[in-house]
Amino acid sequence: MSIKYTYTRIRGFMIVTGSELLKDCRRGGYAVPAFNVDNLESVLGVLGAIEKLSLPAIIQTIPRTLKYGGIGSYSALVRANYKGGADISIHLDHGGDLDVCKKCIDEGYTSVMIDGSALPFDKNVEITRQAVELAHRHGVSVEAELGAIGGKEETESQIKYTEVNEAVEFVKLTGADSLAIGVGTAHGVYKGEPHIAISRIKEIADAVDIPLVLHGASGLSDSVIKECIKAGISKINFATHLRQAFTQGLREGLASADATFDPKTYLPYAIKAVQEAAEGIIKLCRAQA
Repeated sequence: MSIKYTYTRIRGFMIVTGSELLKDCRRGGYAVPAFNVDNLESVLGVLGAIEKLSLPAIIQTIPRTLKYGGIGSYSALVRANYKGGADISIHLDHGGDLDVCKKCIDEGYTSVMIDGSALPFDKNVEITRQAVELAHRHGVSVEAELGAIGGKEETESQIKYTEVNEAVEFVKLTGADSLAIGVGTAHGVYKGEPHIAISRIKEIADAVDIPLVLHGASGLSDSVIKECIKAGISKINFATHLRQAFTQGLREGLASADATFDPKTYLPYAIKAVQEAAEGIIKLCRAQA
């Protein structure tokens, strides 16, 4: 089955691959933020920020979101509401197998992540190489993961940092277009002060020739994020931060004088909150450029 979409040009801007957005980050001293979206309102908020600032970003979904809203829904929402402003990419975050990668490619995703980080090194290499072969046939880029990004329940001592020599070998064997690395970040809300191995980021960035990705950035301080970019991070994922903004905006909308039984009277508050959060993140990722 061939993909339904390739590239879409809107007012001179395009929906492109993730690797296309990331190729100049290191030289330019900036990162491209990647925003996890869950619904129409978060899509509208992120796209509004991109159009207002005329700066690129990646819009992505995790498999659990695809199960919730339908695997074809989110690419369609982005494409239907994208009005230009800057190039964007539609990305699968933490794809767990080749099947979900293929389905997202078929639905018009321009970038996919295959996450084999929980597998032994050789198995991670194998599934990543298969994902690369699949995606590249359709002109889609691939993000892989080596090491481990922590979860909400993990402590610093349980997080597996990415080894430099393994990263070099992994990139060589797989042909992945970008690499998510474990350097002390975690998904969700941090319970304590995270300790990010900035020096490890720099070591890996100096050793490999593909863009590096930082997961679990929601909750990191602005100064730490800037340090990560300076050390060599090109893509930074934000999920919890936007969900918090959406929820706070929704609460304000429901409590407002505008609110009625019609969702269109209170959901715009959530859209505005997501857009403001996304604008701040986009500016932060460009602060050193």
